[in-house]
Amino acid sequence: MEDRDRENRIRERAHQIWEREGGSEGNQERHWEQATREIDAENAAAEGDDGKTGSTGLANGLQRGGTSPGGGPAPGVDSMAEPRKSGRGGPGPN
Repeated sequence: MEDRDRENRIRERAHQIWEREGGSEGNQERHWEQATREIDAENAAAEGDDGKTGSTGLANGLQRGGTSPGGGPAPGVDSMAEPRKSGRGGPGPN
C-alpha cells in the first residue's frame, strides 16, 4: 500500500506543479519527475535522513563556492576571494 500512497502523492504534487505553471500542456514528464524528487526528499526527511550523507541530494547548508545562504563565507572557509599569487609579474603585492 505504501507504493500506492507514494504514487498518489506524486500525482497530486505533479498536478500542483502543473497548475502553478499555468496549466500548459507538454510538460507532464518534467512535472512528474520534479514531483517524484520532492516527494522522495520529503519521505527521506521524515525517516530521519538529515542530508549529511548526501544520500538524498538535499543541500547541506552550503551554496556553491562554499558560501553560506546568508552570503558570507561558510564556517571553516577562510575567504571567498581567489588566492593571491606572490612573486614577480603576478597579481598581488610584489
